[in-house]
Amino acid sequence: MLSERDAPFRLVENPPYAWAADPFLVEYKGDVYLFAELFLYRSERNGVIGYCRYENGGFGKWQVSMDEHWHLSYPNVFVRDGELLMCPESWQKNEVGIYKLVEFPDKWEQTDCLFRNARYVDTTFLEQDGERYIFTFAPDFMGDEGRLLLFREKGNGGVEGPLVLTSDTGLARPGGNLLWRDGKVFRVSQNCSQSYGEGLVFSEIDSLWPEYREHVVRRIFPGDLEIETGREALGVHTYNRLGAMEVIDLKYYEPSFSEYLAAKRTHKVFLNKYEG
Repeated sequence: MLSERDAPFRLVENPPYAWAADPFLVEYKGDVYLFAELFLYRSERNGVIGYCRYENGGFGKWQVSMDEHWHLSYPNVFVRDGELLMCPESWQKNEVGIYKLVEFPDKWEQTDCLFRNARYVDTTFLEQDGERYIFTFAPDFMGDEGRLLLFREKGNGGVEGPLVLTSDTGLARPGGNLLWRDGKVFRVSQNCSQSYGEGLVFSEIDSLWPEYREHVVRRIFPGDLEIETGREALGVHTYNRLGAMEVIDLKYYEPSFSEYLAAKRTHKVFLNKYEG
C-alpha cells in the first residue's frame, strides 16, 4: 500500500505469482524504487526479493531482483557511498549478509557478513552521532516469540554486544527503518501479541548505549488507517517512508487449499536440503 502527502493508502498490485510484503523504499540514481519480499504461491519455493520503479504517479511492474536457494524477506535497502546495498533476511542460510548491486535487475554480490552461524531476522540499522547500530530479532521458532537484540559496530569491522532489549511479542520484532522527527528517533516494530503482524508499534528511543531505553508513543492497527480497498485487512506489520511517500503491507485472509499444500512441500524441501 502506498500513500503520499497524508493521502489515503492506495493499493500497489501484487504480481500475478506472489504476494508482496516487507516494503522498503529507496532513491537510487535519481529514481525511486520499492523493494519487497515476493512470497511465491502455488510453488515449491518461498520468498524472493522483487522491486518496481516509481513512474507516472505510481509503481510499475514487479521484477525479481534476488533469488537464492533459501527464503528471502525484509529487503532492507539503502545507499552508502553511491552504492545500492541490501541486507535481506536469510535465516535459512544461518547468517546476516550485506549485498551490493552490481547491475540491475538481479546481479548482486555479497560484500560483508555481519553475523555467521546466527538465525537473525529483520535486521535494521541506525546511524547516530557517528556511531552505527544494528537492531535484529532472534526468533525462538516457537510461535512469534524471540528476543530483540542491539549491537554497536566497531571501527575494525566487528560488533559489540548484544544488548537484549525485550522479548515482548507485542513490540520486539522490527517492522521497518528507524524514523527521525524533530530531532527524535523512533523505532518501528510489529505487534505480534495476538497473532503475527497484527499491527505496528512506534517507540521513541530515549537512550541507546550502553543502556537502552524507549517508550511506546503509538500503536496502529489496520482499522486506524485510511485505506482505499474494499477488503477487510487483518494485519499490518511493516512501515517505511521516503520523503512524503509512505508504504505499508496489509494481511488479508484468502483461503487456498493448493497454497496450503505448496507451503507444506516447500517447508519439507527447505528443511531437508538447505539446513545443515
